Amino acid sequence: MILVTGATGFVGRHVVRRLLAAGRPVMALARDRDGVPGIERVAEAVGFTPDGALLDVVEGDLAARGGMAGAELGRLRERVETVIHCAGDTSFFPQAVTAFVAGHVDGPVALLRGLAGGRLSRWTQLSTAYVCGRRSGVVLEGEGDVGQTFHNPYERVKLDAERALRAAAARAGIAIMVLRPGIVVGAAPGTAGGAPANLFFSFIRLVAGLRGLGGAVALRIVARPRARFNVVPVEYVAAAVAALAEDPRAAGETGHLVVRDAPTQETMLAMLAARLGLRGLSLVDAGEGRLRDPSPLEIGVARMLSPYRDYLRQDLVFDDATACRLLSRSGVTCPALTAAEVEALVDRALSTADSREPWLSGTRA
Repeated sequence: MILVTGATGFVGRHVVRRLLAAGRPVMALARDRDGVPGIERVAEAVGFTPDGALLDVVEGDLAARGGMAGAELGRLRERVETVIHCAGDTSFFPQAVTAFVAGHVDGPVALLRGLAGGRLSRWTQLSTAYVCGRRSGVVLEGEGDVGQTFHNPYERVKLDAERALRAAAARAGIAIMVLRPGIVVGAAPGTAGGAPANLFFSFIRLVAGLRGLGGAVALRIVARPRARFNVVPVEYVAAAVAALAEDPRAAGETGHLVVRDAPTQETMLAMLAARLGLRGLSLVDAGEGRLRDPSPLEIGVARMLSPYRDYLRQDLVFDDATACRLLSRSGVTCPALTAAEVEALVDRALSTADSREPWLSGTRA
């Protein structure tokens, strides 16, 4: 049996759907939120009614004091052989730091220790490629703490979680694998976990809305034109996680889940503009400073992209040799972000328009 944490989140729900589609029994760890029971939240997220056999739901909150009830933990010890840990607060600058650390580090470590001695033999940790922090150039999969500084507490706590869980797994004799995605994009829920993908798709929808101005509009964005645009489709991330979670050859490995030969930011913007039939979109090198005389549209877009300002100014190439080697044995192909793939992302963004984007109309004016 596979236990998936974060089953109602962005990546977790895609992982659960893929496992269920393959007929692999799943236990989902979920908590009540806003009066909605965890079992209902999971059913809505994955589109499958928990039946206790193919899909079972266990109530628990890794960030809460005490973690899980003893009875629920005992049920997991009796059934769970593999954990896929997708849960986590994706806030870059959390307000409740204690709960943030508990959810990412203390709670998962307690869960691993609580399951050790039962049937658990494998743990897959979903981290982020951006544990590399404020670096540039090529980042190797085997690198962890190399003395880097960080853009935000999220990057640091994800690396802290990797280290803590590796140590706990080693003491318990549990095989652990760490998977580090780039910036994951796709059709995302309206939750904190879906914020990164929603931002990218919201940008696509905003740009698409400019077509009403005649196809030509002046929009400059401060970035690094020749730096890589390190987004990765959620479908690939979910496929990779599902394929490797129970693969004994992945034990002890660390892999980057990224697109191969990621396009530069200027290439990506050009592909978006071509798909949408727009002219006048351009990138201004961050080394030149701020925009001169920005228009209201440019100010609005800069404000919208502000959470990812640092990443648009960072030039990174993520090595993914280990991930691709492991996945080649599982029939999962490491993707490239081609023009066709970008067109598919644009179509998906336009087909999932979010009514909670009131700034769209205001920014167009």
